[in-house]
Amino acid sequence: MSAPATGLRVVVQEAPFDFGAECAAFAEGRTDMGAVVTFAGMVRDDTGTLDAMEIEHYPGMTERALEGIAAEAQARWSLGEVLVIHRYGRMAPGERIMMVATAAPTAATPSRRPNT
Repeated sequence: MSAPATGLRVVVQEAPFDFGAECAAFAEGRTDMGAVVTFAGMVRDDTGTLDAMEIEHYPGMTERALEGIAAEAQARWSLGEVLVIHRYGRMAPGERIMMVATAAPTAATPSRRPNT
């Protein structure tokens, strides 16, 4: 297995995470990056009938797949740093499933660029 790209961290965990604390820690002390963009994915219940969602996780394989996706984004958009946190296990509607935080040297981040 190859090592993840520099400035790239992928965490796969069962426990909930504090989105605000993770975002603050990611951005703390940044003097080398001009933009930080974050995203959180949530369990939703479109019909009002969902008790919970269960996500399975295959150790090793899951991390490699997420590292590959994150490394591709990092190279494509010249991101200085990428953090991905993805949960597995049982989650109720409204719980966070995952988050992504990216840091870039300029404010021309992927969220402001046209589709390429």
